[in-house]
Amino acid sequence: IAEGSLPMRYLGIPLITTRLSHMDCRVLVDKLVSRTSPWISNSLSFGGRQLIASVLFSIQVFWCNTFVLPVAVTKECDRIMRSFLWHGVGTSKKGGKIAWSKVCRPKATGGLGFRDSRSWNRAAIMKIGWDISPVTKACSWSWRNILQARRYLSQSVLYEVRDGNSFSLWHDPWVFGASIVNRFGERVIYDSGIPRNSLISRVIREGMWEWPTTSCDLLELNNITAAIPLPAGRDKVHWMKKGGIFSLQQAWLSLIPHSPVVPWAKVVWFPKRIPKHSFCLWLTFCNGHKTLDKLHSIGLSHSDTCIFGCGQRETINHLFFSCPFTASI
Repeated sequence: IAEGSLPMRYLGIPLITTRLSHMDCRVLVDKLVSRTSPWISNSLSFGGRQLIASVLFSIQVFWCNTFVLPVAVTKECDRIMRSFLWHGVGTSKKGGKIAWSKVCRPKATGGLGFRDSRSWNRAAIMKIGWDISPVTKACSWSWRNILQARRYLSQSVLYEVRDGNSFSLWHDPWVFGASIVNRFGERVIYDSGIPRNSLISRVIREGMWEWPTTSCDLLELNNITAAIPLPAGRDKVHWMKKGGIFSLQQAWLSLIPHSPVVPWAKVVWFPKRIPKHSFCLWLTFCNGHKTLDKLHSIGLSHSDTCIFGCGQRETINHLFFSCPFTASI
C-alpha cells in the first residue's frame, strides 16, 4: 500500500493536522446540494419534504460526530435544509413561513423536531468530551475544542464521589454542581498547600473528609463537604440524575432554548397521520399560512377581504374557524 501524506481524505472526511476550514468542509456542503437536485422536479408536498430533510440531516451526522464544524458550515447546512423544506430547492435565499429556530424545536414544544446543525454538533462533541482529561496548550486545535465541550456537560453531569481517585479536587464540578475554584477562587488552593493537580482522594482518609483548616474558606468548605456522603467503591459520573446514562438526544435538548409544551402537539402529531395534513395543521397553529391579511400588510395584495365572499377580513382564525364557507365543508 502506497504511503499517503496529509491532508488527505478517509471515509469521505478530511484528515488534517490544522484547524478545520470552510473549504475543508466544502465536500459536505456540495453533497447536500447535489442530493436535493434530483428531488426538485418531483413536486414534493411539505410532508414529503420533511422526510427528505431528515435524509439531508443524516448526511452531516458523521461529520458532526467527528469534527467541531466551523460556524459558517453549520449555518450553510441549515440554510440548505431550510431552503429545501420551504421551497423545494437547496439553493433558494428566500425566507420560510416559520422561523428556523422554531422549526428546530421538539414537536411537543411546537416545532417540527428538526435539529439545527450547530447545537447537534455541540451535542455530538459533548459525547466525545465525556469524562476525559484536562485541556492543555500542547493539545491540537481540534482536541482543545473537543475538551472545551465539557463546559456544556457540566450543566447536566452529576459527580458522585466515592474513593476520590477519578476527579480533580479543585477543577471538577463535584461540590453540588460547582468546582471549588469557581466557588472560592484560586486563593483557596494556595491556602490549603495542596497541589493544583491533586485528586479528591487527597482530602479523604478512611472514608472521612479531612481538610486543612488554615483559612475561613477551607473551614466553610469542610462544613459544605460534610453533607456529601462517601460510599465505598469507585467514583461515578451520572447524566442528569443518579443512574442516568449519556444520551445524544438529551444532550441536544440541554443545549437548545427551553420552550413550554404546547397543548395541541398530540392533535397534530399522532400515529397513522397523513404527513401533509399534519404539516398544514402545524402551520395553522403556528400562524404560518400566508393569509390575505398578511399579504395585504406587506403590499402583496390589494385587499384583505376573504376570497370566499363573506365580506370579512381573512385571518387564520377566520379562514379555519369562522368563515361560513369553510364551516359548510
